[in-house]
Amino acid sequence: MRLFFMECKKTAGGVLYWLYVLALFFVCIRQFDATVEDELRRKEDPTSVFYTAPDGIYTGDSERLSDVEMQENMMTGAVTRLLDSYHKNAYEYYPFGYVKTKALSGEKQRVILSYLEELTGMSEKAINGEAGENSAEDFQISGGGAFFFEPGQGSMNESGQYVIEPGDWKYTENNNDIAGASQNPESGFDKVTFERFQEIMGVVDAMIGRNSYFSQEMLTLYYCGNDMEESHVTEQEHREFYEGDRVTGAFARYYCDSISLVVLGLPALVAIELIMRDKRRKMQALVYPRTVPGTRLVCTRFAASVCMVMLPLLIFPVKSLAALVQFCMEAGAQPDAFAFAKYVLLWILPTVLLVMAIGLLLTILTENYAGVLIAGLLWLAGRPSIGKIAGGKYDLFDLIIRHNTLKGYGRMMENIHMLVLNRVFISGMAFVLLAFSVVIYEARRKGVDSFENRKLFNCFRGERPHEL
Repeated sequence: MRLFFMECKKTAGGVLYWLYVLALFFVCIRQFDATVEDELRRKEDPTSVFYTAPDGIYTGDSERLSDVEMQENMMTGAVTRLLDSYHKNAYEYYPFGYVKTKALSGEKQRVILSYLEELTGMSEKAINGEAGENSAEDFQISGGGAFFFEPGQGSMNESGQYVIEPGDWKYTENNNDIAGASQNPESGFDKVTFERFQEIMGVVDAMIGRNSYFSQEMLTLYYCGNDMEESHVTEQEHREFYEGDRVTGAFARYYCDSISLVVLGLPALVAIELIMRDKRRKMQALVYPRTVPGTRLVCTRFAASVCMVMLPLLIFPVKSLAALVQFCMEAGAQPDAFAFAKYVLLWILPTVLLVMAIGLLLTILTENYAGVLIAGLLWLAGRPSIGKIAGGKYDLFDLIIRHNTLKGYGRMMENIHMLVLNRVFISGMAFVLLAFSVVIYEARRKGVDSFENRKLFNCFRGERPHEL
C-alpha cells in the first residue's frame, strides 16, 4: 500500500498530469456544465428533456415521419441554420469530434448568399433584413415540387432557433397556389428539388470544412428520424428520460461523451511521463536490482496512475449532479445518485486502461518518448465516425463510446449487448498489454537490451539471460 501511495504522489507531481486535469476542467465547465445549466434554465421549453406536458399530450414520435416529410424537415432545418450562420458569419463544424466555429471570407459569404437566394426564393435585401422587405423568417422552401411552407408559420424557441413542425408544410399540385410563386418569380418562391438541395449542401460543406453541420452525415443525424434534432420531446423520450435514465443517467452519458476525446489521448502521456521521469533521475539503477517482483512494481505503478487519472473524472461532475438531484427533489422525480460513477467506470475506465497500458508498454520497451507519437496516432485513429455521434451504434473495436445527446436511452438499450462486449474486450486488451509490460520489465531487470530483438525474443521463450 505504501508503494501505491508513493506512485500516486509521483503521478500527481507530473506536468502532463496537470495538463490532463486542466483539459478535463475546461471541457467540463465549457461544454458539460453549460449544457446542464441551459437545460435547467429552459425546462419549460417543449424541446427540453425536462419538459413535462401539463395536459399529458406530447408530439408524435419522429420515427413515424415519412421519407418525404423527413426530406422537407431536413431542408427547412438546414436552410434556417444556414441563414443564421450567414447572418453571424459563424459556421459550425467538427474537425476533431468537438464543435468549432469558422468565419468565411467575403467571397465565400457571397456564394452562400447566392445559394440562400436560390433555396428561399428571397432577394438579397430580404435575406439581409433591409427595410421594406419581408423578414428572413418568412422564407418558403419546396422539395420535389410537392410541399411548401407558408410565411408566418413556425416559431422561435427560447434558444433562438426557428422550429418548424412537419405539420406546418402543405401539399399542392399547382404552384400558383403558393403565395408569391406567380406574382414575382424572381424574388418570390423558387422551386428547389431535394437533389438540388443536396448538391448545394455538398458545396457548402466543402467550403466550411470537415464534418460541418451541413454535411450529409450530420443532416441525416439531425433530421432523419432520430433525437439529435432540436424538436419537441415525444412521449417516448419523456418516459425514457424520467423512468429509464432517471434524469441523471442522461446527463452522465452526455458527460462521458464530452470527455471521451480527452481520455483517448492524454492519459497515455501521463503514464509515459511517469516512466521517463525515473529514467532522467536514473532510478533504474535503484529499482532493477531490488528484490521486489517486477509484476508488483509495474502493476502498482499502473494501478496508481489509473486511479489518479480517474479521480478528477469522478470529482468534476459533482456540481452538476447536485443541481440535477435538487431539480428531481423539487419535481418529485427519482434520480439515480450514482449514475455518474457508474457511467464513468463502465464507459470511460476501459478506455483509460487501454490507453495507459499502451503508453506504459511502449515506454518500457523503448525507454524514450516514442509512445507520445503512438498516443497521437491512436487519438487520431481511435475517434469513431461522425455517424456514431448520436449513440446506439457500437462495434467491437471502438475505443470510445459516443452519445452526444441527452435522449436515446432506448437506442442504447437496444444495442447494450454489443456495448458490454466492446467494453469487456477493450479492458481485456489493456490487461494483455499490461502483462507484456511486466515481461519486458522483468527482462530489463535481468540485463536484456531491448534493442537486441533476437535476445528479447529468446527471453520471451523462457531462456535465461546467461543462455543468450
